[in-house]
Amino acid sequence: MRETALGVTLHAVRAATPLTAADAVSWFTARPAGAGQTLGYTFSAGAATWLSIGPDGAVEHVSEADDVLAEAYELLLFDGERELRWLREPDGRGTTVALGEDPDHLPPGRPVTAEPAPRRGDTHRRLLAGIPQQHPRAGWTTLASDRYAAAHLPVTAVGARALTVETVEYLVEDIHGNLDVADVRTVALRGAVADARAAREQGRTTA
Repeated sequence: MRETALGVTLHAVRAATPLTAADAVSWFTARPAGAGQTLGYTFSAGAATWLSIGPDGAVEHVSEADDVLAEAYELLLFDGERELRWLREPDGRGTTVALGEDPDHLPPGRPVTAEPAPRRGDTHRRLLAGIPQQHPRAGWTTLASDRYAAAHLPVTAVGARALTVETVEYLVEDIHGNLDVADVRTVALRGAVADARAAREQGRTTA
C-alpha cells in the first residue's frame, strides 16, 4: 500500500483499450507474486455467478453456463489487495479498471486515480443471507435459504454459521471537513460464526 500525508489512498488504472471479459481476466491476473486468491462474480441476463480464478488464469465456476465470461455483461474480481471492474459494451468489449492501494501492484494502464485520491476509511462485513452448506466440489460452499435460490460461492466455510463479504470504504473530505464515501473496494469472502436466523433475514445479493 502507498502511505501519503492523508493516509493510505486508493489508486486506479484503466486498460489502454476496451477488453473482452476473458481479456480483462488475463490483464488483471498477471499479478505480483504473493497476491491472494482471485475470486469474483459475473452478472449475465440469466444469472449471477461466482468465480474462482486459478494461478494459470483458468476460470472455475459451478453454474450450468458453458462460458460465463462470454455471457457476462458485468464482471468484478478481487484478490485481497486489488479489485477489477469490467462493464460490457454492445460490441462485446468493455471498459476495464483495476483499483488498489499500491499503484505498483496494479496492471499496466492509464492512471485514472481521482484527485484528491480517496483515503482509506472503515472496513465492513456484510452478511449474506442463507445457511452455509457443503458443496460437492472442494473449496466451494452453497448458501441455502427458504427465500432465495441457492448460491454457490468459492470459499471453504467449515463450521461457519454464515458467510460475509468484507469491504473497505474510501473517503474524500470537502473544505468544511465533511467526509463522504467516494468508493468501496471488495476485499474477501469470509466465514463467520453468526446467528443463523440473522443470516436468513438479511437481504442477500451475489455481490
